[in-house]
Amino acid sequence: MPLSEPQEVLAPADGVCRDSRLRGAGLGHGFTTRVWGDMRYARHRQAALAKVGAPELDARILRQVHGNRTAVLRCGDESGLPTQGDGWLTDRPGAVIGVVVADCLPIWIWERSGKAAGVFHAGWRGLDADLPGLAVAEFARTFGVKPKDLAAWVGPHAGACCYQVGPEVAQRFPREIQHLRGGKIYLDLGADARRRLVAAGLSTDAVAVSSDCTICRPSLYYSFRREGGRGPRCGQMLAFLWLGAS
Repeated sequence: MPLSEPQEVLAPADGVCRDSRLRGAGLGHGFTTRVWGDMRYARHRQAALAKVGAPELDARILRQVHGNRTAVLRCGDESGLPTQGDGWLTDRPGAVIGVVVADCLPIWIWERSGKAAGVFHAGWRGLDADLPGLAVAEFARTFGVKPKDLAAWVGPHAGACCYQVGPEVAQRFPREIQHLRGGKIYLDLGADARRRLVAAGLSTDAVAVSSDCTICRPSLYYSFRREGGRGPRCGQMLAFLWLGAS
């Protein structure tokens, strides 16, 4: 299936960011902004999902651990699902899956015709553990989907403009995604996610990376870095997905 040009909606009237390609594949999806409140709370998730017409009351959420383990939700089978992990894959229509983030990368990966899809959470630790590449491999192992038939969207996240790290973190990543300014090192996490997805077999034009930085835009996004990781202002956004949107 040919890919259309990605068209992000990053300041939507309903407070939910999207990528047009997912809807074109028949996938309900979105990324909440802070207008909907802190997505750690079920009542906030439920209000946002009701607004966008999700087929279930709430999203399935794992206890996220900054690793590379993902859960697989198959048609007709919810047995043996893990309670923790950093992403979901599913081929089950109508099942709402999600991850919560506040500077880490929300990543959607889907088979281009919409028969299987996943949503993932990755910070620098998840990237270092190659969560994107392992997720692509899981599509092939579980659903028989080849990497060339996948597409991906990396949503709003902490950008290279703001994401400062120490040398002990920077040394884990290639030089081309490191930016040195004023004697400080900044990482381009989105570029690393793109690099890993392409290395796993996705075509370059199948991977779109948002240019929106969660640290830079306090009116739209929560940010762990900007808000100090604590207090009532430090909430999280929900990246959600379901198969079978009209």
